[in-house]
Amino acid sequence: MDITFNKTDKELIILAPERIDTTNANEVDVKINEILSTQGDGLPLVIDCSNLTYISSVGLRVVLKIKKVQDNLRLVCVSSEVYDIFSMTGFTEIIDVEKALREISIEGCPIIGEGYYGKVYRLSPDTIVKHYFRGNPVDDIERERNNAKTAFLLGIPTAISYDVVKIKEGGYGAVYECIDAKSLKSLIEENPEKLEDYENIIANLLRQLNRTKVVGTDLPSAKKVAYAWADEIKGFFDPEINSKIIMLIDSIPNDDYLVHGDCHVKNIFLLNGEAILIDMDSLSVGHAIFEYNSLFQTYVAYEEDDPGNLERFFGLKGEVCNKLFYNVLRKVYSDKNDEEYQDILDKISCLSYIHFLAKIIRNHQDTPARVTHTIEKIKKYCSELFTLAY
Repeated sequence: MDITFNKTDKELIILAPERIDTTNANEVDVKINEILSTQGDGLPLVIDCSNLTYISSVGLRVVLKIKKVQDNLRLVCVSSEVYDIFSMTGFTEIIDVEKALREISIEGCPIIGEGYYGKVYRLSPDTIVKHYFRGNPVDDIERERNNAKTAFLLGIPTAISYDVVKIKEGGYGAVYECIDAKSLKSLIEENPEKLEDYENIIANLLRQLNRTKVVGTDLPSAKKVAYAWADEIKGFFDPEINSKIIMLIDSIPNDDYLVHGDCHVKNIFLLNGEAILIDMDSLSVGHAIFEYNSLFQTYVAYEEDDPGNLERFFGLKGEVCNKLFYNVLRKVYSDKNDEEYQDILDKISCLSYIHFLAKIIRNHQDTPARVTHTIEKIKKYCSELFTLAY
């Protein structure tokens, strides 16, 4: 019987056989220990159980012996049937056992939402799946699940993933229950006469985010991320402008409010009249300006030098999206007079173009016209503004 292995600079991976029982347990034990003694080098051990269909009590003792000499042990790709054996015998309490992911297909499923890390598909009337196509999908899924739990516990209406799956067409996904909910994007298409009602829903949700204090979480600082934007774009400006950009970011208040970072109409659903916010991968902590700078990019900046961008992304006309942004922002800051509101809008726009330039360069969306236009906007606001505080 051959037991194969693969070694990386981070871990030693051993592929388990189809069965481990009285007929082969001793041989499995000997061969795994041979591999550990010659290849282990102190690396964490991963036993890939994708081929394993059965393990007896004798086989369990083999695993337990390995655990005693190799404390850093994980069992991965464990079928539901084998996982039940580990669970019933208490092994899941002492060993990291990861279930094999079930596989689903998204072929023919409508896209109902989209964020930086992936697209959201409707699988059925009650379920949706977010298909991750950027970054490290498994890590990103786990991070977003933790973010969603954090937001939920803070009182933000959101959906929490109950399953991680492999996507047949490639990649990984997180499945959510979202019974009969419709995105605001779909509702605006179906009921354009109710646009003001939807604007009020968005404004109320944004106010809730802006007032939600965050304490004692691992969420990143939005302001710290903004300094990284400044570093990414510094090659486009002279030292004076670069210093001004840093000064403006410095001036943003160090607030500790929840920032969603992508609160657009594809990520807001209505369920029995309640707004549900999904796509929690970009959650952070900071001042409200960080929420609105991303919305300005989505609803305004992309369209400025690429007419038709909003219709391609949202299926909504550019003028509808522009109107939506400005009307929602005015509702959020309804307590401000026109001069105060314009000052807030200018500060949001300034930060948005700084962020936008970094984003389009990083994502290779930096056409000459777009870069030139964005640079000129940044220079203009840097010459007019002395603070981004409000």
